[in-house]
Amino acid sequence: MISLRWRLTLWHLGLTVVSLIVFSIVSYEILSISLRDEIDRTLVERANHVADAIAVVPNRPIEGITADRTDEFRSPGVYLQITNASGKVVSHSYNLGTQELPVDFKDDGRLSNNANPYTTISISGQSVRLFHQPLVREGEVIGTVQVGQSFASLESTLNRLRMIYMGGILIVIILGFVGGWVLASIGLRPVANVTQAAGDIVRAEDLLARVKYSGPQDEIGLLANTFNDMLDRLQSLFEGQRRFLSEAAHELRTPLAVMIGNIDLLARFQGNQERRTEAIAALQRTGKHVSRLIDDLLLLAQADAGWRLQLEPMWLDDLFMEVYEMSQSSWSNNHVELIACEPSYILGDPDRLRQVLFNLIDNAIKFSPPHSPVALALRCQNNRVLVQISDQGSGISNQSIERLFQPFSRGTAPSTLPGAGLGLVIARWIVREHKGDLRIQSQVGKGTTASIDLPEQILPEGYGALR
Repeated sequence: MISLRWRLTLWHLGLTVVSLIVFSIVSYEILSISLRDEIDRTLVERANHVADAIAVVPNRPIEGITADRTDEFRSPGVYLQITNASGKVVSHSYNLGTQELPVDFKDDGRLSNNANPYTTISISGQSVRLFHQPLVREGEVIGTVQVGQSFASLESTLNRLRMIYMGGILIVIILGFVGGWVLASIGLRPVANVTQAAGDIVRAEDLLARVKYSGPQDEIGLLANTFNDMLDRLQSLFEGQRRFLSEAAHELRTPLAVMIGNIDLLARFQGNQERRTEAIAALQRTGKHVSRLIDDLLLLAQADAGWRLQLEPMWLDDLFMEVYEMSQSSWSNNHVELIACEPSYILGDPDRLRQVLFNLIDNAIKFSPPHSPVALALRCQNNRVLVQISDQGSGISNQSIERLFQPFSRGTAPSTLPGAGLGLVIARWIVREHKGDLRIQSQVGKGTTASIDLPEQILPEGYGALR
């Protein structure tokens, strides 16, 4: 495969050569046409001079014009000839020698007054441009003046111009190739440096290294910065993955150790029914915790793999009331209050939204004093649906809020409280799948409010009456 350097060089050279060839052809044709037009104008002027000289003596017969008088108007490469009405040559310039210039006649044998005045003939092996002008006296054609000029000088000039153009194109090809190669090498040198640095980083497997670039912030500078940003992102992802695996292993190690310990108790106290019952109950609790943790880990893995929720039209207020009624019976130590529940129509996944609401209510109750209220509110405003779950707990500091949405982060929660620190991570992902946002607002000593902001859907006409 041709390298980029070769492609740039060939493209540069090709465009230069094509442009030069087009310019050469156009300029050559324009110059050729201009020189030929100039010859035609010169022939007309010579013919007019001769005709004016003959007209000075009106009654003088045309046969009385001598060759010396005719030769006064000739010049090197220019031929003159005068004929009478019958086409007989009465005078010509000396440089014609014994040759005669051709004369056009009508069908009746008389000189033509309307014939094409220009023609090209060959004299002594040279192309000659010929112009003839009838001599008219009292409405009658009494003769003709013929002036011819050789194309030898024109062709010599055009030949030299062609040689100059060909030599110039050859020189441009050589210089263009060398210059294009040098320019491409200089221009691609920073790219080669970036490529080498990137290769060194890959071979060394060191994501802490970065591409060093000190040039201007042009396309190459942007490439180096983008590559470094990509390395930053990869480093962050790998470190997050490493930390995630470490924390997941840590979270699984503890319940597995508890399960193994309870199994040992079952084996040791086979005759003690009370101890066996306690061990079985502990195994059940630990097994449920491990099952929830594995489900959460699987959901996070699916989210990272690009799995998307299937959304459908639904009434969020119905789901909200269902969660409220279930929360009153599930958490008896705290009072769950319903502040507002406005009708709201959205696109959503009912099971996942139910999971989010239960998780936020569970967090609010876990971090609230016993018998303190937890407020639920569902409102619609500006085509948005706002869900708020507020508690009167100890609150969360700003530094801890920033870490709440990191996997296995539990903020300032004591280790005795159940949970693995994955609930809010999953909740935010679910809300964002609904094109919404989950925010946590808190003041230390006053409580915390979790807010879900979702887009409201336009209710189909007549749909509300069938609800």
